[in-house]
Amino acid sequence: MIDYIQIILNYIQILIFDNYLLALITYFIFCLLFFFLSLPGGIIVTLSSGFFFGFYIGFLINIISITIGSLFFIILSKYFLVNYFNNYLLKYTYKLNKIIKKSSYEYLILIRLIFGIPLFVQNLFISTLEISKFKFILSSLIGFSPYFLIFSFVGDKLSNLLEIKSVSIKNIFSIEIIVIIIISVLILIFRIFYKINSNKIN
Repeated sequence: MIDYIQIILNYIQILIFDNYLLALITYFIFCLLFFFLSLPGGIIVTLSSGFFFGFYIGFLINIISITIGSLFFIILSKYFLVNYFNNYLLKYTYKLNKIIKKSSYEYLILIRLIFGIPLFVQNLFISTLEISKFKFILSSLIGFSPYFLIFSFVGDKLSNLLEIKSVSIKNIFSIEIIVIIIISVLILIFRIFYKINSNKIN
């Protein structure tokens, strides 16, 4: 089975090499549609970006496509929510927006940083918030970057097909990487509580 997969991957790499620009554009559009639909299996897609196009290009494909794709999803989702479910969501969204108003960047980045929340759930939740497109794009770029740097890097290393046989979750999520992500999450939570307490005092 592994040998068969290696043959397919080798064939794809040859196609990309022979038609690089076309392959790059086609793959980027695929990623854009994939993240716009918020489909499961994002780790495989982000690893594949690094695998086929290298660390730097792979990272740019990942971070740009998921940010733009998610933005399109949220614009469309917000349209349907406002037009068809506005009466049900009005009280909920008012209270929610009031809670996150003072720390909206921290909350948005935190949503992106917490690993395991499906992209569809993240985007659907964010679509209920009153935030600017700029704030959404900036928070998404910051929140997604740590994971996509990791996945693009690992995908690039896997371009040596012999390494596929030995890859595991431990190769992707080392203790150091997990600690960095946990610290980032804790800093964001601390900032949120600090702002809440400061507002109470004032």
